[in-house]
Formats: sequence, C-alpha cells, structure tokens
Amino acid sequence: MKYLPARWTEDASDGNLIASYRAHAVWQERGESMEEGGVLAVAGGDGFPGPYKNLVVRLDKALPPAVLVERAKAFFTPRDCSFSVIVRRRYDADLEAWLLESGYSLKSESPCLRVDRPVAVPKPDPRVRIERFTNVGHVRDAVAVRAGALGLIGLTVESARRMLARHERLLDPQVAGFVAYVDGVPAATALTLYSEGAAGVYGVAALPVCAGGASVSCAPRLRRMPGSSEARGWSRCRRARWACPSIPAWDFAGAIS
Repeated sequence: MKYLPARWTEDASDGNLIASYRAHAVWQERGESMEEGGVLAVAGGDGFPGPYKNLVVRLDKALPPAVLVERAKAFFTPRDCSFSVIVRRRYDADLEAWLLESGYSLKSESPCLRVDRPVAVPKPDPRVRIERFTNVGHVRDAVAVRAGALGLIGLTVESARRMLARHERLLDPQVAGFVAYVDGVPAATALTLYSEGAAGVYGVAALPVCAGGASVSCAPRLRRMPGSSEARGWSRCRRARWACPSIPAWDFAGAIS
C-alpha cells in the first residue's frame, strides 16, 4: 500500500472534519447552515451552543477573528441562540488568542486521531453482531444507543436524538453507519463519513449491556497519537442556562488512497 505524505493526509483529514460539520446540519432536526465569505455556520435543533449543535468555523485563515464573530452573530442572533467558535490547532492560533482576550472561555476539546496506514482489526466476541446501516431500523437502533450514551454524561436524551433526527439522510452514499448488537440488544454505534481522500469516524458511542449476569462493554479502546489534530470549542454564552459542559469527543479522520 502506498503511504501518502503527512501534509496531504493532514489536509484530507481536516477537510473531513469540516465535512462533518456540514453533515450535522443535514442530520439534525431543523438544521440550517450558512457558508460564504470563508465562514461556515451551523444552527441546530435547539439553542445549546455545542460544537455540533450551534457553531461557526473559519474556512479562510486570512479572515480576521472579529469579522468571523460578527458574521456569526448576524447568523445566530435572529435565531435566538448562542454558538461555539471552533478553533483548529493547525490554522487558528490567532483566533484562539483573540477569543481569550475577548472574554470567551474554552468549553471542550476534541482530539482527532489520524490513521494513515492499516491497523489490526480485533475479532469480535461471539455474542456481538455488527451490522451496517441498510434501513431506517438500523439508524433508529444507533440513535437510541447514542442518546443513551450521551445521557450518561449529562446531555438530555431528547437533545441527543435531535442531533440525528433525519434518519433517512444517514443512509446517504457518503455515510457508512454501523450498529453493534450484544445478544441481540443494540449496544454500540459509529458513523463513517467519506470526503475527498479521507474517511472520518464520528459518533462513537457504547452502552454497558448486562446479559446472563455479565456486563459486556463494547466501548472502543482509544489512545492519543503523536501529531494528531485537535478542534476546540470556544463559547461566550449569553444566558447561564447555555453553560457548556466539557465533553470529550473521540473522533477520527483517516486518509485513504
């Protein structure tokens, strides 16, 4: 297999991260987006200023931070919701400094692991059955797992369900979704999003499943890799009820050839 240059894979991985923000605008209930002038803004189904709920990301690194935020305010203010500003480590050092000086606070960090060569695939437990999304039933099972897992870390189940409310769009050709069953019970899920030169894995979620007196965990084993990219969410919330919890998000962007 031909291994691609690190810079190329980083660019492809970063493009996949941006594609994931666009995709969530399509997947969410009442999702909207605006992309123009080097700015991508995504508004979700409620006012929570989370990184995949209501966000703005700078696509043109030459765009001044103040201009980015003003355009974001023009988009979100009529919708009566707060927003997070996404900061990418490779591109946005000036933006991060400006946000800190302007009173924004860091709310979450999402390390992104770049996989640029084959990795060993473990053999699943005999009790585990993994199925690719082929119908809305698969999607509903996956959404139930994701909602339950996010509920364990403080998000409401309803809010989690709204993030993947348009079930039929998760069957689009650029998406490969999977759901794992333990003894026939939905227990884990993940989505693969294809973009130019890369495939990113998002929405990894798992629940503890108790069967036969044993607790079976389908949670993946993850570790931070040297040189991995990172996205951060900065927010200055207008209302106290939009306080943003710090939620670790283990997402992947792997380049393919």
